[in-house]
Amino acid sequence: MAIKKIKITVSSLKESFEEDRKLFADIDNGIFKKHMPEINFESFKTYKKFLTPKRLELLKVIKLRKPKNIKELSEITKRDFKNIYEDVKILETLDLLKLKKSDSGLKPIVNYDEIDMNIKIPLQAKFN
Repeated sequence: MAIKKIKITVSSLKESFEEDRKLFADIDNGIFKKHMPEINFESFKTYKKFLTPKRLELLKVIKLRKPKNIKELSEITKRDFKNIYEDVKILETLDLLKLKKSDSGLKPIVNYDEIDMNIKIPLQAKFN
């Protein structure tokens, strides 16, 4: 079975648009490359706000332990249900997991097997 990956990057909108432009130019020229899904954050600050260590840990726990609902996930991680629910909803918004309705509630399911992170830190950035 193939490993399902997602790429997470931190780069400017300009760089992100340039990558998209290249992809669409290839498609226009009849070149179809397998494309890895990607989430781009414009700044490291934004990345840290959304992909906290606790949220990344939740993805691992969900993938490995396969909780039947958010309440069970809360119990496994020994974290408050409200905080877990908020984190799960953010991860769902980022398309890193999906919530499937079941008899026992909303079952979190991680969409990927691996996250490929690429963070560019320009050392010549101007300071304001």
